[in-house]
This record gives sequence, C-alpha cells and structure tokens, in this order.
Amino acid sequence: MFHNRHTLFPDLMRRTLLAACVVVIGVLPISSIAATVEHATLDEALAHIGEHAPTGVMQGKALPFSTLMASLAQNRVVFVGEIHDRYDHHLHQLAVLQGLHQRNPKLAIGVEWFQQSFQPVLNDYLAGKLTEVEFLRRSEYFERWGYDYRQLRPILAYAKANGLPVLALNAPVELTRKVSEGGLEALSKDERAQLPPTIHPADADYQARLRKVFEAHSQDPQQFERFMLVQRIWDETMAYNAAKYLNANPEHQLVVLAGVGHISDGVGIPADLARQLPGSKVATVASSDSQDAAPAVDYTLLTAAVDLPPTGKLGVLLDTQGKGLSISALDKNSAAAKAGLQKGDRLATLEGVALKNMSDLKLALLQHQVGNAVKMTVERAGSTDLLAYTVVLQ
Repeated sequence: MFHNRHTLFPDLMRRTLLAACVVVIGVLPISSIAATVEHATLDEALAHIGEHAPTGVMQGKALPFSTLMASLAQNRVVFVGEIHDRYDHHLHQLAVLQGLHQRNPKLAIGVEWFQQSFQPVLNDYLAGKLTEVEFLRRSEYFERWGYDYRQLRPILAYAKANGLPVLALNAPVELTRKVSEGGLEALSKDERAQLPPTIHPADADYQARLRKVFEAHSQDPQQFERFMLVQRIWDETMAYNAAKYLNANPEHQLVVLAGVGHISDGVGIPADLARQLPGSKVATVASSDSQDAAPAVDYTLLTAAVDLPPTGKLGVLLDTQGKGLSISALDKNSAAAKAGLQKGDRLATLEGVALKNMSDLKLALLQHQVGNAVKMTVERAGSTDLLAYTVVLQ
C-alpha cells in the first residue's frame, strides 16, 4: 500500500468516522473468503447483479428485490449507503439505481465521491468530452477521494450510458480544512458563501456517536467541536446541493450514494434534506452482511462480500509536500524495498509514465495487478542519474 503523508486531520477523521460508525452500528467486517470478480464492462456488472439480486429486509421481514424496488419507487429521494471499500455495496447501489431507473427515466444520482466545485468536470465526462483518465486527473479524484475507482466505474458508466445527471454533492476540502483549523470564522466571505447558510448543530445522539469515534484518537474538546462541525458541514452541504437540484427539477427522483455513516440512525443527510424539503418522501437503504447486524435504516440489503482483484502495490509511505513523490518510509518486506528502493528516493517514472503527483502513480498502478513486474526509475540524493529498478508488485 502507498499513502500520502500529507493527510489532513478532517480527512483522516472522516474516514475513521465512517469506518467506526460501521462498528458502532454492528456491521460485520468483510469476509476473508470474499468472492473475487472482475468486471471489465458495464454489461458484466449488470449481469452480475442480475444473477445475484440482493434480498431486501424491512422491519425484520424479507422482501423480494422487485417488491423492495416498487416500495422505493414511491419516494422522491432514496439514500443508498455504502462502506467505501466494499465492492458488493457499490454493486447493490447499481442494482437499486437500475431498478429505479427502469420505473422512472427522470432520475438523477447524487454522490459523496466528488466535491461540488468539480461539477463541470463530471458533466464533461458524462457528455463524452473527457476520457476516463482525463476525468480522474481533472477531478483530482485520487487526491480528494482516493478509494479504488474500479468500484465506482460501473455506476458512472451506467449514468453515462443512460444520460443520467450525476451531482457532485460534497463540500470542497479546502473549506473543511480551514474550518478544522479555525472554525467557520476562518473562512472568507466568499468561502463561507460556498456552504449552506445555516449549519445546524448535531443532536445529542449524533454528538454521542461522533464523540465515541473521536475519543479513540484525541481528548481535545476544542478539536472535537471542530471535528463535529466539519461532519455537519459535509452532511448539510450534501443535503443543500441535493435540495437545490430537486427544487430546480421538480419531476426528478434522486438517488443519493454516500457513506452509511451519513445516512443512518435518522440523522445526517436525510434529516438535513427533510428540513429543507418538508413533506418529501425519503427512504434509506444500506447493505449488511447479516440481518441481525444491520445499520439503522429503512431497508437493508443482505450481501455476501465481493472483492475486485487487488491492484499491485509498492508498499511505501509517500511525502507529497515537496517536489513530486518522495519515499518517507517503506517496509523491508515491501515490493519497493525488495527491489532496492530506499527512503528519500523520489519516484520518477513507472513503465515510462512520469510520476509528478499521486494521480500519476495511482493511474499507473491501476493498470497492474499483484505479481506484475514493472520498470521504475527514481532520483536519489548523491546521484546525478536516474536509477532504474524492476519492482514486482505485491
């Protein structure tokens, strides 16, 4: 695995929060014997969900998937939660999306994965004006989200193939970073105008849930207040952007895809959206490995763990604050160390592709699986020439 050392507090805590919320609500961890699938095309992903339609559960009673979809179709907004690195959860999102679209062609998709300032880039990709590589670079996907893009590819491919709008709902990280460091007062007038006019405080139960997560990492009360504020900014901003679209498109139904921590327990985005669009019918759905361990949502989709084939990894910790990508640490048993790379080396190329930033590296590694041998060059202090290595990815 490779990491970016330059991880901001709110981004780290956000991912920790979502993972920890899963523990709080009792979802079981991914099975160590998960089935592995490889979907090269949208048709292959659709064939998979056609053969493995999930069983729905409502109030402890099993529902055939077709019955569940008929019920969900009655709602203006359907929230479908995910654990970000569970491919089976994303396949369930695709199944719900397809089922609703078959019943209502006037459908839009809102996603947590992209920040609102990148909506034009997302639009250009869906319109066929950008290649996938151009899209991932220009949306800064790997710097701002970073999860395996292959998990999301079938959903965006479905939207593109069917002409469905996709809404970039999330708040810009530049703003949440400032809030994390100095509160809302740290934002300029123009920056504050990019967020909802009102950020409502978390209720007592939501605060308690957030505090459990936070206190595993810090006991600083001021830091907790800002952590909680950033969480509320994410929720409120996604709800605000969703409401703005729904008000402008009164005939459309919206499917919102977001982390389960944002949509469960009667709080988060659904509650914020209900406050902005009173009277609108909404439903929440999430996947679970077991009926007994389901999150607190309206409908559960029972799942069996499904993995994608792992992409190859270098096994280094990277510092991106200076020039390019420099190795700040590596395990002695990592692919990079076994090949001869050292701490302090700056990655230069992989299979001839220049590595200037994290997007370059992740796009290059996306093409290679575990066991593939790749040619790399690095810059090393004291050497005037690039050093060449063959790295067997792990």
